Amino acid sequence: ENTPLPPATEAPTEILVEQGNGCPAKTADMELLTNEEDGYCLLYPSAYAVNLPRLIIINPVGAPGDIPGDAWVNIMAKPASGRTAAQVADAQIAEAGADFGVTRSEILMDGMQAIVVDGLPGPDSWRKVFVVENDRLYTMEFQPWFPSNDPAQPTPLENLYVTITNT
Repeated sequence: ENTPLPPATEAPTEILVEQGNGCPAKTADMELLTNEEDGYCLLYPSAYAVNLPRLIIINPVGAPGDIPGDAWVNIMAKPASGRTAAQVADAQIAEAGADFGVTRSEILMDGMQAIVVDGLPGPDSWRKVFVVENDRLYTMEFQPWFPSNDPAQPTPLENLYVTITNT
């Protein structure tokens, strides 16, 4: 069963930071995922599973197959090669073409510009978030992305998105 989180529209509660490494502190309901090789750390609900090095899974499926669970986020890091998050997102949007109804917005993640893209063609409905820090491109793929029609009742994946982008 998923651990409920505050609705996506609520401001995050204060996040305590561990001394020395700048990562958020784990709590009774949240685990800390640290990927030193790729240079990031974040919180995720304790009820979810992690398939290291980069996959957080909601309601994991123990059976073999290509579906790890009900929903997941895949976090990838690679050299940005001088590109900004906006340049990477805009290139993917241009590659998709105008027929897909792709939407693009901006948020701040840890004080840095991040680009949120919905509607790119892919294996399923997904939300991609792009952010660059120290010439390193971080791409987060949240899927399957089917937002709730009721903002007061966000989906578990929407809550995971809020948790990750806030931590």
